[in-house]
Amino acid sequence: MEPTSVAPGGRASGGTATPEARHEPPQLSVRAEIALSWRRSAACGIAPDKKAELPYDPDFDSDSRLLRAATPVVDRLASSLADTPTSILLADRQARIVRRWVGEKPLYSALDNADAAPGFAFAEEYAGTNGLGTVLEEARTVAVRGEEHYADFLRHLSCVGVPIHNPVTRAVEGVLDITCLADDYNPLIPALLSESVQHIETRLSHLSSPADVALVEAFTLARRRHRGAILGLNTNMILTNPIASGNLTPHDQAVLWDASTRLARNQRSEVSVDLTHGRYRVRCQPVTTAAHHPAGVVLYLDPIRSRHVSAGYPPSVTATSTGSTPPPGRSPQWRRVIKRIQEVAQLSDPVAITGEPGTGKLYLAEYLHELSSPARGLRVFNAADPSEAATKDLIIRVNETLEQGDNVIVRRIEYLPTQAQAQLRALAATSPPSAPTTGRLIVTAQTTSHTHERLEQALASYPHHLWVPPLAQHTEDIADLTPVLLTQLAGQSTAHCSLPTLQALMRSPWPGNIAELRDALAAALNASDGQEIQPHHLPTWVLKRAHQRRLSVMEQSERELIIETLASVGNNRTQAARILGIGRATLYRKIRTLGISTAQELHIGTPV
Repeated sequence: MEPTSVAPGGRASGGTATPEARHEPPQLSVRAEIALSWRRSAACGIAPDKKAELPYDPDFDSDSRLLRAATPVVDRLASSLADTPTSILLADRQARIVRRWVGEKPLYSALDNADAAPGFAFAEEYAGTNGLGTVLEEARTVAVRGEEHYADFLRHLSCVGVPIHNPVTRAVEGVLDITCLADDYNPLIPALLSESVQHIETRLSHLSSPADVALVEAFTLARRRHRGAILGLNTNMILTNPIASGNLTPHDQAVLWDASTRLARNQRSEVSVDLTHGRYRVRCQPVTTAAHHPAGVVLYLDPIRSRHVSAGYPPSVTATSTGSTPPPGRSPQWRRVIKRIQEVAQLSDPVAITGEPGTGKLYLAEYLHELSSPARGLRVFNAADPSEAATKDLIIRVNETLEQGDNVIVRRIEYLPTQAQAQLRALAATSPPSAPTTGRLIVTAQTTSHTHERLEQALASYPHHLWVPPLAQHTEDIADLTPVLLTQLAGQSTAHCSLPTLQALMRSPWPGNIAELRDALAAALNASDGQEIQPHHLPTWVLKRAHQRRLSVMEQSERELIIETLASVGNNRTQAARILGIGRATLYRKIRTLGISTAQELHIGTPV
């Protein structure tokens, strides 16, 4: 590989540091992959002359598949390298060191001074060019010798890292690395590591679950037979062919996950869904293991019609002729509501909008106003507010506002006494819909299965009645609602959720509907500190409800106890196991079987 000439002063901050300040010659000739890594490191704002503050989390799964597969192999390698000036580091897919083997004792202090110890993460964005993070970025073997490290605190070391691939999915599971002092580098190290990694990958293949193997085999076979977009899904992995990966967003993947769950529940094999680039027919092929246990599904996607998506809007949002934007959602239930509002918008009659608390009734009422008569003014009265609900006064003010030509929304009319209900009902009945100078009356009410008969009679007097379904009946719309709510909360469109987070949100029943979803996202946004929202940023009460299978009463109680205990100790699983009076391995098993997503979703601070 041809070397690239790079000004080392550019490693500081885009070339602002001088070579003299770095005490280096004006130019260093480095290999292309090192030069590219330096540019990435500089783009992350790393200061080469300052020791990095690396993320530290010592509370990792000591019984992970990676450790179980690698430990015997690396023990043999470490034995052969005993009493040599080398160390062996095993890191996970986040570049976090999970095990360390050291040959000669004097090397301990050199490694400790560089934080090369279990628990520290060496992702490139934190540590710059190194034999762990750079390997994950390049997804291939990388050697970094002394001066090739971007950060000064690592330049006394040389290291070689080799990626460890999952033999089933071919995804990178971790990195095996040999690190030594800069002057002790041996060019035979890469070959030695590569042989050990092959043994680790062989052991990983033996540890792969039958479900994962069955899903990969079914997905591979499907790719040969189908030219369109294909996905393979189970609780552990998402497989996509190039067409699917190029056209599906994380929100689309979340919608498809929900669609496959509903198909399995209803014992159907086909459904139509709206995705980013249009409407698709989705065919679902269940996958089972040789023992006939569920292993996941393969989804075949065929386009029905394409969609032009306006910049800045989520997939389900399209601009209307009036310039109004419908509330986001793609489910059949939500589309029926929007279609009904668009029909009613062509008329001038009073409208009643009802539904459970938090379903978005006021939002839809305001959308109806904008759609039907955006040039008119809008006045909103809240009957639940004592300062506004003096009944006689309220009815008079509503009537006066309508006569002035402004539209009126009266919220929470279930709070009005019988006399006020009758007066408002009479006002709705006598409101002249054809008068061009009169405003439109829109009322909202919270209704449940226990709604009082008096309120039902009042609502029956309105010419048009729109019922808004609870969020639990259209959870696929969470994929569209989430980015809109996050934009409203953060004031910018960069805030977003990871796919596992969306899946957790879509598994929750949301008894408080969209209002409760907004509250959960507000808490998660605050916990994420501007980063991508992960499951562990969600409030504990959301995670308790987002399990994937129906648990018994005893299992549900045990699940909630484990979640509360983990949350109380900052996700320190060692401490949680001690409090619960069970072994650490038992705790990990319960975390998996009770659907707590390996408890990473509960990380609420730095474990101790």
